[in-house]
Amino acid sequence: MTSWGGGQRAASWELQPCNSGRPWRVAWFVEQDEYTTAAQASIVDVADCTARADTQVRAILGEVMAQGRSAGVAFDYVAALSPGTRASCWSLAESAGHEGWGRMQALLGSYRWDWKDLRGRLPALATAWIPDRDGDLIGPGIAIDETAQLKHGDATACVAPQHAGCTGKVENCVTTVFCAYVTADGQAWVDFDVYMPARWADDLPRRHTAGIPSDLEFATKPQLAMRQLERLMAAGLPARWVAFDEVYGRSAQLRKKAARAGLAYAAIVPCDYLVTTPAGTTIRADQAVAGAVFERRSCGNGSKGPRYSDWAMTTTGIEGQYLLIRRLISRPDQYTFYLCWAPPGRPATMTFFITIAGRRWPVEETFKTGKDVLGWDQSQTRSFNGICRHTALTALAQLRAAAIRGALTGSIQLPDPEGDKVPGSHTTSDGLGSDADLHIPHIPLGDAPVPDHGGKPCPPGVAAIKLSIAETTRLARLATQYTTGLISRTRLAFALRWSQRRRRHQAIARWHHYNTRLLAATETG
Repeated sequence: MTSWGGGQRAASWELQPCNSGRPWRVAWFVEQDEYTTAAQASIVDVADCTARADTQVRAILGEVMAQGRSAGVAFDYVAALSPGTRASCWSLAESAGHEGWGRMQALLGSYRWDWKDLRGRLPALATAWIPDRDGDLIGPGIAIDETAQLKHGDATACVAPQHAGCTGKVENCVTTVFCAYVTADGQAWVDFDVYMPARWADDLPRRHTAGIPSDLEFATKPQLAMRQLERLMAAGLPARWVAFDEVYGRSAQLRKKAARAGLAYAAIVPCDYLVTTPAGTTIRADQAVAGAVFERRSCGNGSKGPRYSDWAMTTTGIEGQYLLIRRLISRPDQYTFYLCWAPPGRPATMTFFITIAGRRWPVEETFKTGKDVLGWDQSQTRSFNGICRHTALTALAQLRAAAIRGALTGSIQLPDPEGDKVPGSHTTSDGLGSDADLHIPHIPLGDAPVPDHGGKPCPPGVAAIKLSIAETTRLARLATQYTTGLISRTRLAFALRWSQRRRRHQAIARWHHYNTRLLAATETG
């Protein structure tokens, strides 16, 4: 028996087959309480999954880049994007082990490769690396939104004073429109366009200095979103719905584009948006509140618990289209209005549309991952080409982390890496690690429980929260450093203990957040 994290556990070991058929060591810790029985993996398993994902990443970059040297630098760039490393060419070069920063700068500047080619490969990678859970009500879909990189000065391509969603006010920034592929098990960027303000479109000398192509024409943000939908549908992305906020929801052309593509949609519209009723009259969206009958529903679980709101739905004068109304529990005078539509054969129910509306939020998770984990907004490049290259490489880094996590947890399968085993001096020929490695903490692969009702006490020794993209990126970097001999077993064990502490702390915090939200929904219901 071992004591770990405040609870007694009986540990048993067994060998289980991994994707290559070679066994890996999995520890099953059987709790003496009712909460957790979860698989755990070793750092060698992380190294194995990282090598599998990296083999495919190298292959993709080899097809995109004109030279093998360029592909190698691009891979170093992608692998170096991680928490604790600033996404400047200096920091990335140091993290990648380069003697200078010149190759990283050349990757974003003078090297011959087309970022559009890499962008066009993202949908296929997302389809392969982000699993779609069986039995999911709405299936995979697309969430459209924008985010900003705050800048100083006016030399950076497409920078201008404009509304920045990350701060909620007008900032000097560069705005990029993104499409995120979203399933019940994950999300990642699959397409993007940098928004060029009108002041840049009409200033040819300034455009030339910033490297903006002469054939790039001004387009509104909804028009950029429509182009992205066209590209994603042409690439065969298996999306079944699309969700977007008010900037895009008010565009009838964008909604029609989604409908013609056979995508159900939930589009936020302003309160004064004119809606035609089944009787043929035209009313403002907020006038529909008077006759609405609200039900308390959750649109999905967030990091702080179920996102409960009061919801109502009414039909419009357009066949298959509905007006969905959301009322906040904490602020009953606050309403959000969605125009919703489902193609024939899809369940046009309130539950269906509420679920789609809730799946728009994961695009914010991709922004958080891109900025906080991969440093997308920390790049110091100023040219249009450099900004787009950095964004495409950051999107690939997101998908790489998703692939490593999926392979580690068994939700996807990746082909064997090059060679028979993970390189490094710390592993034995069977790939299971030496006896001296047995003291190194293992990595929980499951997820911590959450309360099913408010007021439930947090269990002692609660399990770790499931692997996040941020933690997966940290572990992949640790695995690479360890298997190549850059860090000692002592340093590795220290880092893995901190990884477990972080995840257990997040599990405890999530439990209490869930409790608070469940109690609030019950007390005001």
